[in-house]
Amino acid sequence: MDLDETALNSNSRLDERTRAAIHAVHNSGYPIIIATSRPERVLQTLVGNDILEITSLVQMNGTIATGRAELTGNLRITINLDDARMCWSLVSEMNPEPRMTLEIDGTRFAVNHDDEIDELWAFNSATPTMIVSFEEAMTFEPVKISVNGMDSNLEELAQTLESRLSKNTEVFRAGRVQFLNVVPSAASKSGAVAHLLSSSNIPLRDVLSFGDDYVDIELIRDCGWSVAVANAIPEIKSIATYETESNDDHGVAIVLENLIAATK
Repeated sequence: MDLDETALNSNSRLDERTRAAIHAVHNSGYPIIIATSRPERVLQTLVGNDILEITSLVQMNGTIATGRAELTGNLRITINLDDARMCWSLVSEMNPEPRMTLEIDGTRFAVNHDDEIDELWAFNSATPTMIVSFEEAMTFEPVKISVNGMDSNLEELAQTLESRLSKNTEVFRAGRVQFLNVVPSAASKSGAVAHLLSSSNIPLRDVLSFGDDYVDIELIRDCGWSVAVANAIPEIKSIATYETESNDDHGVAIVLENLIAATK
């Protein structure tokens, strides 16, 4: 289950109908995995501890995975350090306005701007111990760089990064190309999901997935049952098994409610 623009509404929050549907799925014995581009530190604000306690987590585009509830196992895929350094330098040279984070583990991170950290990166949950220098972050084998264009189109930057970074690193665009995720090529949401499910011998063909954007394409493609929300990009809708209502019209909740009704 992707979060932004999928399970979360346009205010980046989980509405109560979707929350109730997720709990109903958990109570019926199905493992649930959140698969998000977000770092773990913001999820308490976005979905609440009650959801985090009953879901496994694939965070930051599949670079880190943690089994919880019915699932076990852990996964961590680090970014190429030369590519990370080049990305950090190129963004700073081409356009110093975008905000960058160099993510370590979902909690600790480095930034290129230290203003408005709470608002831009951590939803008022950042503490001084979470924020480290770029050079210190590099010593911890980071996993991802996020680039927030601050409402600017980053397509030119994305193309430059793709031409300069090695094959070990991939650049994911958001639908409006105002946000970039720079991650190891070996990382993917579907790969991380498969890793966690292997502990229970569940193949991807038995998985129901939800998504809306470019970062969800592999997950939607690889899972046996896939659902695009109505606000998804055309590339997602073209490969999804089903389409549901938008993220603001309880699209995920509707499918989960029907799932529970059918299995009963």
